[in-house]
Amino acid sequence: MNADSLLVDTVERLFSELLTPEYLAESERSGEGEFLALARELGLDAALVPQEEGGYGGSWSDAFVIAEACGRYAAPGALPEIMLRRGLGESAAQAQKRSGTLPRPAGALLRSAQMAGAAQALLERSVQYCGERRQFGRALGKFQAVQQRLAELAGYAACMRAASQQAFAAVERHGMPASNSDPAWLSIAIAKCRCSELTHPVTLIAHGLHGAIGFTEEFGLQRFSKPLWRWRAEYGRRSDWALAIGRQAIAQGPEATWNSLTL
Repeated sequence: MNADSLLVDTVERLFSELLTPEYLAESERSGEGEFLALARELGLDAALVPQEEGGYGGSWSDAFVIAEACGRYAAPGALPEIMLRRGLGESAAQAQKRSGTLPRPAGALLRSAQMAGAAQALLERSVQYCGERRQFGRALGKFQAVQQRLAELAGYAACMRAASQQAFAAVERHGMPASNSDPAWLSIAIAKCRCSELTHPVTLIAHGLHGAIGFTEEFGLQRFSKPLWRWRAEYGRRSDWALAIGRQAIAQGPEATWNSLTL
């Protein structure tokens, strides 16, 4: 997946500079406010809208960048939902009004990217904490058992990201599926199933490495772990998607299943 470099730089700069712990704490009390206004001013909500219709004219790779960053920076509000609705043909006013509920495949696709981003945030914070926190005269990250857990967490986060990126790439090639017979459906199903499945070990390891401080409101780790637990059940639970994937694979046979993932 090749996202537009200008968009990547814009997203990283806006999110990293604005979405500070202080801003996120305030947004929990007052709402999304300034963030959504700036995002819309930069055209991020119109990333998937064609240029001839006044949008950014971006690809689904660009949409992944925005959705993943929303999860990685714990962005407040419904920017990802608005972006997807506008990409599916709704006006700005319609998307803003109906941002809460998406068609199931679109919602599952979006959540997979947000979950991948949140998992990456947990990994980054765990690596930083284990490098700074000292125990028995040395940093936690110097202990082999801690290194093993960090390696496991990194692997899980990479798996979630790869599955979501594959789903976005499938939608780029084939369009958003309307049913499980459409080409991109299987990739979305696998992405949502896998990300939901890995939520438990990802949050377990991250909070285990942080210990009691990870559960405090001031530390902020819950801004990533709590959404992960919520998102894993939205737009289909892991068991729902796993059952649907299994039934389709049995009905279509191994060759058709493999082809749908690789062609």
